[in-house]
Amino acid sequence: MLVEIAIEQFALIDRVRLQFGPGLNVLTGETGAGKSIILDALAASLGGRTPADVVRAGEERAVIEAVLDLSGQPDRVRAALDLGIDIAEDGLLVIHREVARQGRGRILLNGRSVTGAMLRQVGEGAADLHGQHEHQSLLQPHRHLELLDQYGGMLLRSQGHALEVLDRYGGDPLLALRERVAEVHARLQALRAERASLAGDARERARRLDLLHYQKEELDRARLRPGEEEEVEAELRVLAAAGRLRAAAEEAYALLYEGTRGQESAADLLGRVLGLVDEMARTDPAAGAARELLEAASVHVREASRFLADYRERVEDDPARQAALERRLEELAALRRKYGNTVEEMLRYREEVAAEIERLGAAEARAARLDQEIAALGREAEELASRLSEARREAAAALSAQVAREVADLGMPHARFEVAVEPPARRSWEEVGPRGWDRVEFLFSPNPGEPLRPLAKIVSGGEMSRIMLALKVILARVDGVPTLVFDEVDTGLSGRTAQAVAEKLARIAQSRQVLCVTHLPQVAAMADVHFAIRKETDGDRTVTRVERLDEEGRVQEIARMIGGAEVTRLTLENARELIRSAAAWRQALGRGNTSDLAGR
Repeated sequence: MLVEIAIEQFALIDRVRLQFGPGLNVLTGETGAGKSIILDALAASLGGRTPADVVRAGEERAVIEAVLDLSGQPDRVRAALDLGIDIAEDGLLVIHREVARQGRGRILLNGRSVTGAMLRQVGEGAADLHGQHEHQSLLQPHRHLELLDQYGGMLLRSQGHALEVLDRYGGDPLLALRERVAEVHARLQALRAERASLAGDARERARRLDLLHYQKEELDRARLRPGEEEEVEAELRVLAAAGRLRAAAEEAYALLYEGTRGQESAADLLGRVLGLVDEMARTDPAAGAARELLEAASVHVREASRFLADYRERVEDDPARQAALERRLEELAALRRKYGNTVEEMLRYREEVAAEIERLGAAEARAARLDQEIAALGREAEELASRLSEARREAAAALSAQVAREVADLGMPHARFEVAVEPPARRSWEEVGPRGWDRVEFLFSPNPGEPLRPLAKIVSGGEMSRIMLALKVILARVDGVPTLVFDEVDTGLSGRTAQAVAEKLARIAQSRQVLCVTHLPQVAAMADVHFAIRKETDGDRTVTRVERLDEEGRVQEIARMIGGAEVTRLTLENARELIRSAAAWRQALGRGNTSDLAGR
């Protein structure tokens, strides 16, 4: 339930705070006063996408703070806890959202910073907001299937429905079945696309195979090895410098072991040093530490000498080998231009070529297997679509009966409403789409003797409002949303029908919190909490003000709604009588009996 909402610098609102109660909360005021702006702010607080231009002119950011009571809503509490948001024992969730004119906004849930997606995860299902634009959605047949599936999924779940195919997929039965239909349809599309590719021109496939075989053979002849190019380049560097390397090794060996031009070698010098250290150690044993180091150095010198002697023998000019390596580099460079920048890339390309050769070579066998898979999956698609139609027809019958009862309560006792579920004339898997194969349309007959026809062809604005209200009431019974929000759902209604709408909203408000923007005095008279919205001029700025009305304030506001701008003694008397009648009707409703009020 929505406890309160505080709004600052949002559109025409500079600063307002509304404290809602259980039951029917009504917002009234002149057209353009800002009633719907409050609902826009509520939608933003629950995660609705909000453009930066909602920030009041001259301000840098708008702030919305809403308090929800999640008591008795374990799904909402669980969603918050899953995001690491603590919910106290009182069950309150404080939503703080800032919308910045420039830059990023900020969202806090009970003081913890969250993203917009996280806010929507928690706010989803907390309130059902119904605006005037939704009337138009009833004129679009593609929306009818969505509404039926939404209703059918909730209805079957609430009834513990056990159709075998529905049980098999678990969760929300009808919607889970529809998801499976979408999965099968997507798989069928993929298989059919692959099958179509195999059915291409045979000559083109043969030409492609010739090219692939040539490329594979060329790469195989090259006998590529990972890292080969680096090895060849390193060997070429050695061959190019063979003479210089051999001379350096010769000189280094002489300096270490043979000596040059009358100079002693490093090995001889180390021997002399060892003799001196031995003489020192005979007098001072501490000098023995140096002997260990010198002996180790002597060993390393001998090993280095042997390496250099071997190296000078191994390094030699080899023009033939050098030429062969240069040719290999040229071969690798030519292959790089065609198959990849590195040997590793060329080897990967070779594997891709081999795989494509195998696939094209086995095209006929693969085509036969695909035909079998498509046939099996097609049979499953037909079964699923048929089961989905069955579930939809069951839901459609229930929805048709319920809408008819609801619109009868709303002043159309002879109206007929039917949800038509039409499968295709040819029930083949080729007719199955991602939502099954049904065409769904709402049909309506407002008067006796008139045939059922599509809504778009016969429904007036007032009739549309009543049908949408009936649908919302029905969906509310099965979806468990604690707060229903109606933005001028009574558009185009008057007289006894307006009274029927007021009574319907009052009935809903017995078990749900209802927020309603209205121009009907009959609806306002039923309110448990009544807010008046005013647009005022403060200096050179226009601002929206909100006042929670006491009893006398309600009389004045409803009198204004009855008589327009001029409030007279007669309109005041009418307002008081309307409030008294509403109170008596609600009292009888609380006792479960409104028959004694018929004709009032």
